[in-house]
Amino acid sequence: MQNNDTYTIDEMKQQMALLKKKLDEQSILNEKVLRGVMKKNFYSLNKRGRMLFVLGVLVACWAPGYFSYLGLSSWFCAATMIMLLFCAFKTFQYHKNLWKIDFSESNLIELSEKLTLLRKRYQEWYKIAMCMIIPWFIWLALEIYFVCGGESLYILGGCLVGGIIGGLAGTRINKNMIGRADELLEQIKEYRA
Repeated sequence: MQNNDTYTIDEMKQQMALLKKKLDEQSILNEKVLRGVMKKNFYSLNKRGRMLFVLGVLVACWAPGYFSYLGLSSWFCAATMIMLLFCAFKTFQYHKNLWKIDFSESNLIELSEKLTLLRKRYQEWYKIAMCMIIPWFIWLALEIYFVCGGESLYILGGCLVGGIIGGLAGTRINKNMIGRADELLEQIKEYRA
């Protein structure tokens, strides 16, 4: 009878070891899948940051020349270029710490801190943007009025439509960046749990 009990206990130990091995394999698989999804979202966030930076620099180079061609003042053209370069620099500054991270070897606590900071900066960007765009648009309206006179109403209407479209696109990009950061933070939270 004791021999039979020993055999049953040994068999239960083997089954427990097999079950533990399967559970560990499942955990490793889940970890790989979760890390893969996180890496894809992280790459997408960094890619968008790079695209915004490059686009900002390109527009900073193009816009002053175009405004100069329209006959607007050199001061306005220079202020436009400085404003756009400032926006590109801020985008670079917001993302540069994330661009340096090798996701496969990164510390998730450090990554979550950097993502939280990025999210906070994008939420505060509206205040900075409005403080720049409103005076710039008023200055643009005055410049166009003095250069074009009576035809300025049509040009200002086009500028207003362009401003609205640009504002909506900028708001969407901003919300998308915040959403990506939130999604990554949630995934990190799940992974750590």
